[in-house]
Amino acid sequence: MGVIFLISACARTYQTRHVDTANFLDDYAILKKDVDDDALLSYWKEGTDWTKYSKVIVEPVVVRKISGSQLNDIPHSDNYRLKEFFEYRIRQALKKDFKLVTKPGPDTLRIELAITDAETSTLWLDQFTTLYPSARTLSLLKRLATGTESYVGKASIERKITDSGTGELLMASADARAGGKTLAGSFNHWDDVEQAYIYWANQLSHQLCEKKGNSHCPALE
Repeated sequence: MGVIFLISACARTYQTRHVDTANFLDDYAILKKDVDDDALLSYWKEGTDWTKYSKVIVEPVVVRKISGSQLNDIPHSDNYRLKEFFEYRIRQALKKDFKLVTKPGPDTLRIELAITDAETSTLWLDQFTTLYPSARTLSLLKRLATGTESYVGKASIERKITDSGTGELLMASADARAGGKTLAGSFNHWDDVEQAYIYWANQLSHQLCEKKGNSHCPALE
């Protein structure tokens, strides 16, 4: 029981050490590395008055595959489902503080997102290295050495925010996350990827909420 309790308390996903980029963004040179509580690579335009934005256009999520991505090997239906799932989570998170619209305006942000990689977990090996102490130890050692645990799912994305009226770039980022060792979702090989998308949706909502100076921004878990 003690082992299960500790496993259940582990984070569903965590940020990896490195992200490969996929030529979705226009300029990678402006991105800063390893900013606290942000993506692995990120940019926020200084001096932006975020308080003036009350609406948001969420463009359809696209796929921009990095070299060697597992996305090259999965069925088209899975690609489509991942895009739909991520876009739905983004919309659900952002509608707390913004009106979702389709037309540009001076008070409207435009958000564009790209899925650049997605790798499923290997279910029975993931479960084995979660439950058995010796295998769990080896998985932890792998994370110390490489940045990710054994047989977990992984995902990476890129995103940008522009002023919908002027096209001015206000934010850009690239990030990658991997699954943690937990029994939750361990029977769905896409769970780690989906949990990463949920995290990114909540993270973006939280960041924009704080940028607007709102007092009700929930803690990001």
